[in-house]
Amino acid sequence: MSRTAIAGFVAAAVLIAGVAVILASAGNSNQQSQNTQSESSQNQTTAQGVITYNNGVFTPSSLTVKSGAVIAIKNASSEVLEFNSSVHPTHTDNPDLNVGTVDPGQSKTFTVTQKGTFSYHNHLVASEVGTIIVE
Repeated sequence: MSRTAIAGFVAAAVLIAGVAVILASAGNSNQQSQNTQSESSQNQTTAQGVITYNNGVFTPSSLTVKSGAVIAIKNASSEVLEFNSSVHPTHTDNPDLNVGTVDPGQSKTFTVTQKGTFSYHNHLVASEVGTIIVE
């Protein structure tokens, strides 16, 4: 099974779990809000690295993790983020990084397996870049 497929299954599992939490608390908006915050905190806790996008900047600009690490991409901006590996526009540097759309206020996770130093960028504004080092 390809790395992209595995990353897709992991992302789908996280999404399904999140939907189940939200549906279980339907009818109580305060409880729903608390569950969403808890889910977000849980995703960041299980991730071995977190990259936050805000105002056109990725923080940290360089992240070092071990092979097999789960990385969370958090979009703290009011703009849509298209998170992809370099080289723009083909995104062939490391397919593990080709997360795609992350809506404002949302997070997505992916797993890196290929060792090396890889650049990523916001496909919508290709000058917004960062680096992931996988050891």
